[in-house]
Amino acid sequence: MKEVEHLNRDNYLSEVQVLHTNDQIRKRIKELAGKINDYYKEKTDRIIAICILKGAVHFYSELILNLDMDVVYSFIHVSSYSGSKSTGKIKVNYWIDKPVTNEYVLIVEDILDTGKTLSYIVKYLNKHSPKDLKIAALYHKVGKSNLKADFIGFEINDEFIVGYGLDYDERFRNLPYVGYFRK
Repeated sequence: MKEVEHLNRDNYLSEVQVLHTNDQIRKRIKELAGKINDYYKEKTDRIIAICILKGAVHFYSELILNLDMDVVYSFIHVSSYSGSKSTGKIKVNYWIDKPVTNEYVLIVEDILDTGKTLSYIVKYLNKHSPKDLKIAALYHKVGKSNLKADFIGFEINDEFIVGYGLDYDERFRNLPYVGYFRK
């Protein structure tokens, strides 16, 4: 990732190879929303959807707009990355502001990579006894985690991806697509 450090706003787009276009992402999110709607339709008409900030913000917004139920918004802000590497330490900046006891909860995550951060969040939420806890992840890195999302947008190999909320050192989040750096 050393070569990424020299990039500036004017030329970084030429350094990123598109993995999924905005249209592909939005189409897949709509399909996921359909699966989520089907899952909950016989169970409840209200869920608490928890966005894992910052990376999932675009996925969360698009997903919520396509759900056919009452959605209570909540947010968790945690981090464990510095650049392209996990620090191994989970830093909590902000926890949920809604009680989840006896509630249907959907965690919305940008990418399921090692699963350490998400496992930490799931363990915390389960202490509060939700009625049902499911995970939606836009991306899942195959073979990297024992934790499994219930609703997965795309499965990928061990690529470091950016865009659509995913970042490299807080950069590239605002790309309207998901891509990876050319080698």
